[in-house]
Amino acid sequence: SEHQYRNIGAMTGDNGRDRAGGVSSDSGNSGIVIVYALVVLYALCYQLQSPIEPFLVERLLGEGVAGGSAAGAERTYAKIKSFFSVAQSVGSLFFGALLDRYGVKTGLVINFLACAACYRILSAADTVWMLYASRLPGVAMAGFLCAQTAVVKLTVPGERRLVALGRLTSAYTVGGVLGPYIGGRLGSAGDYYVGARWAARGSLLAAALVFALPSTVPGKEVGGGGAPAKTSAAFFTSPRQFFRALRGIPPVVISLLAVKVATGVANSMSSSVQPLVLRRLGADEASLGATMSAQFAFGGLANAFLLGPVSAAAGGSAHAVVRNCLLAGAALHLLQALVYGAGGDVLLEGWIGRGAPYVALAVLRAVFQYSLSTSITVEASALVPRDVQGMLVGVEHCLYAVAHGLGPMIGVRALDFGGMVGSGIACAFVYGLVFLMWTQGTKAKLSTTKNG
Repeated sequence: SEHQYRNIGAMTGDNGRDRAGGVSSDSGNSGIVIVYALVVLYALCYQLQSPIEPFLVERLLGEGVAGGSAAGAERTYAKIKSFFSVAQSVGSLFFGALLDRYGVKTGLVINFLACAACYRILSAADTVWMLYASRLPGVAMAGFLCAQTAVVKLTVPGERRLVALGRLTSAYTVGGVLGPYIGGRLGSAGDYYVGARWAARGSLLAAALVFALPSTVPGKEVGGGGAPAKTSAAFFTSPRQFFRALRGIPPVVISLLAVKVATGVANSMSSSVQPLVLRRLGADEASLGATMSAQFAFGGLANAFLLGPVSAAAGGSAHAVVRNCLLAGAALHLLQALVYGAGGDVLLEGWIGRGAPYVALAVLRAVFQYSLSTSITVEASALVPRDVQGMLVGVEHCLYAVAHGLGPMIGVRALDFGGMVGSGIACAFVYGLVFLMWTQGTKAKLSTTKNG
């Protein structure tokens, strides 16, 4: 309803300027639709290989590479995911500034060419080291960053920016639903590379589709009178200039990003071990892909229909949404530990019976994660000047990638040490610690900081 979005509109800096908070023009509308289509392709290509990766690592380790035990395969899988996140963190820090200087269209072309290179190397990987090599193009794989920046630049703060960002995640979900299911089915026949080959072709197709974007998107952001808007976040001539601009980010935004980084570590710990947990419970390639697809499908519905209601129910204001989503995350991770600890004996047999509660809790946690993450992004983007929003998104994605570089290794260690109980307790500890710091720290009303 309109009422449930009113507090969120205030939270995102809607001070009466275009209360609809909508897209700036018809071309902006068409541009966002094309951006959504590109995100679908980006997710589809990436997720084609996701349910196959644990099996591929096992196969390569079992064919003469040292450490071919199940535990060794799990640790190698986590290291590869962490390496990819490190590569993305390096690129994301400067990619947002590149978007501000050269535009979203250039960024998208670079991204999809990097994706094609990644999947092409992966399709020929016959050693674990080639799996690592396939992650190197991840430095320039920032498709969602590009899309998020495009939405931020094509909308003004308000209700529809929140909705547009939620739909952006829903667009990723469409590809995320199709990718794992198709990839799992393709891989179940024994060819663990066919998905990567199709992903390389799809990425090249997406690079060509970028040129269908309207003229308001490809270059620099258009300012008043059709002139290119000045940008202080151009591709900086020196690191000193870049970090000087970073120091201009308001402290309240730093606090929001710190929450996102900390919870990102916990989320990465949990999501990284999920394929390994289901693999331990007996899931094969097709069933693992189908499970991942079902989760993505729910994520799309949650972002399309639950984002606003959950944010409103969590308090509406940024401080309340962050606080209550943190509390919910800690509680649900503790519930996982309880279910697989004292209550483990009552679970049904088989991977479905024992895996269903695990997946259900992950799905429920995702509802609060979406509200937490999207609310932070909307709030932070409204608190910085428009000409550095690309840089802010780049910094945010860099920190996100750093968190996801740490999470897999920590998550696997917790899983090795305490199983699903240990994994749940470890993630709950992170959420609980951030919750305590948030509630005991500065409780400034974020909406009052927008005008200085």
